[in-house]
Amino acid sequence: MGDYLLFSENEMNNIKREMAKLKEKVVLKLFTDFKTKEDGTKIRKCMACEGTYELLKTLEDLSNGKLIIEEISTEENEEEAKKFNVDKIPAILFADDNNEEIIRYLAHPIGSEFVPFLNSIQYFSGVRPYYADQIITHLKKISKSKMKIFITPTCPYCPATVPVLTLFAIVSKGKISAEIIDVNLNPDIGMKYQVQGVPHTVINEKDHIYGMFTPQDLLDKLTKGERDFGGMYA
Repeated sequence: MGDYLLFSENEMNNIKREMAKLKEKVVLKLFTDFKTKEDGTKIRKCMACEGTYELLKTLEDLSNGKLIIEEISTEENEEEAKKFNVDKIPAILFADDNNEEIIRYLAHPIGSEFVPFLNSIQYFSGVRPYYADQIITHLKKISKSKMKIFITPTCPYCPATVPVLTLFAIVSKGKISAEIIDVNLNPDIGMKYQVQGVPHTVINEKDHIYGMFTPQDLLDKLTKGERDFGGMYA
């Protein structure tokens, strides 16, 4: 693809600059509903799948080989979809070297979702913001946890909040998993969790955080208030 119609020239240059920050190669699994025609072209019925594929392929093209997109069809590869428990598309999975899922994006990362998605790719490649070490030192106090955050492409507070969740998932090496869910694309999941505003975060199916939060707030929740206070505010 790579026709870059999604971005202006200036935006493309900015994205190239951000992709150049990737440390290690990143492979993302994108689940869509494509069907392969006889001539080898792929047809996707799901509109959000088509848009997400175009976006990710554009990022791949601008990454100088640092980002690889592996598209998997739920129609043609049901076994793989079943293995990763994918029943909603588009789904973007960040999996570790052992093929264990760390982050799941049930979203088409456009609008305000785009920059936090780029941040997540950077963190997954090994880029570490200043507070990453503090999360790592507290991992022994954190039980295995699952986090969900509900967002929309127009939410002004989500871009600052999503990368906090994804960083926790990445530095914990899967002890904490993160699922980013666009409620516009997945209204049924939003209804199930009674989401009325975004960002709305659910931890282990029972603790809810409404609105924005800091890494310190999340660490408090996950350690049940037993975190050390040195270093987080330095």
